[in-house]
Amino acid sequence: MMIAKKTLVLLLVSLPFQTLGQICFNTPNFEFVLPNGVTVGCDWIDKSSKAGFDRIVRRRTRVCTSGSTVAINCVQACTGCAIARSAVFTMTNAADGNEIIVYTRNRQSGELTYTGSPFSTGSTGGDSLLEAPPDDPLASQNSLVVADSCLLAVNAGSNTVTSFQIRVVNQDLIAGFERISIVGSGGDIPVSIAYSSATSLVYVLNSGAPGSIMGFTLSEGCILEPIPGSIVSLNQGLRDLPPPPEGPPYFVSSPAQIGFTPDSQQLLVTIKGINGNPLSGGTINHYDVNSSTGLVSNLRTFETGITSIVPFSFDFDGDDNLIIVDAFGSSAPGSANAGSVSLYNFQGIDNTVSFVQNASVSQTAVCWIKYRSSCAFTTNNGSSSISSLSVQNGSVTLIQSVAAELNNPIDEIFSPDGKYLYALSTGHTSDGQPRVYVYDVSSTCGLNQIQVISDGIPSEIITGFGAVGMAVF
Repeated sequence: MMIAKKTLVLLLVSLPFQTLGQICFNTPNFEFVLPNGVTVGCDWIDKSSKAGFDRIVRRRTRVCTSGSTVAINCVQACTGCAIARSAVFTMTNAADGNEIIVYTRNRQSGELTYTGSPFSTGSTGGDSLLEAPPDDPLASQNSLVVADSCLLAVNAGSNTVTSFQIRVVNQDLIAGFERISIVGSGGDIPVSIAYSSATSLVYVLNSGAPGSIMGFTLSEGCILEPIPGSIVSLNQGLRDLPPPPEGPPYFVSSPAQIGFTPDSQQLLVTIKGINGNPLSGGTINHYDVNSSTGLVSNLRTFETGITSIVPFSFDFDGDDNLIIVDAFGSSAPGSANAGSVSLYNFQGIDNTVSFVQNASVSQTAVCWIKYRSSCAFTTNNGSSSISSLSVQNGSVTLIQSVAAELNNPIDEIFSPDGKYLYALSTGHTSDGQPRVYVYDVSSTCGLNQIQVISDGIPSEIITGFGAVGMAVF
């Protein structure tokens, strides 16, 4: 499955835009009737006139309304002759060679199409030291991230990070995808990546005991450069617990996610346990970030306690509050229907993390969360479901414990406009075939499934560890 070439062209330039059975080139072939009774084609929207650009803007405002037949079928005319293309990425995490799977994304309908070729990261995925099953191979969030026009991927089996450049034309058209750099992660088993667009800083989380983080700068050309002196140990001591099956596996207490706060001035790391023990909660490590040097300092550690057993992934709401999923709520690891979501804010002179509230999700292994426009969705691996919550005015409220059903979901990601949610299902308990589920997101935080696609993603039998990661461009 390995691809030897460094540069692989997607050839999306030659593909027409297609939706609802219509192939849309910006021509008069698709006709519609104006309110005055005149019949025109798509090209009328962008026709030049004495009034120039202002008239074109008025035409688009009047004719290209969201959801209208014209807007759907005349996308090129309605968006200034730019093919409305986007992409969604996942990765194989395979032990014999990690690869990126690329889907083109129809921005109007949200649907995905497999490009037909995987892209090698040049390194290997997975790692047996995590003791993680194929339905949760890295036990983390953000193992694959889009950083402006770059894609960054962890290679847990080789302790490296790979950067790719996504080549674009007119900010809309993907014209190529090129592997740029492979760098050491500064520790063992990299599982999560944080990126700040404001500072072009990247930090990688290594989950191998005692755990560590390392910083990089990211150039416009997607070159990752290590920041000297940026490796910081998480100082996780050796766990004083028996190995499985008598004791919990390591991934239940390992570091889960790294991320910048919305203002990029602080860096957070969630750790599911304390020194390998998840029974008394985990920690939120909190650092200040020097935007000039890229170095972090002033560690503050917040212990979540027994109200937050196995604190896993996190996101931020519209008020910059921190939202963290507790895989097992206040119950022992492995407990059924015990997951919850906790809300924190930042107070005091040092902006220290302060607990505000939690809400029960009543699902099992509630491990991943994403927020957009007052809606938060958790993927619940053990319950094979997605839950929906309302997060606003400093409060979190469960809407639907089961907003959607899918087999052993893990990573999820919103489309840039928040209209669609993409979730990766490992399929571990049935056929072991990972799939990407596509949902339309309603204004009331509801989910409507519009597509399921598995093209290009190998089964867990082939990869050895299982697919992981979701990112969107």
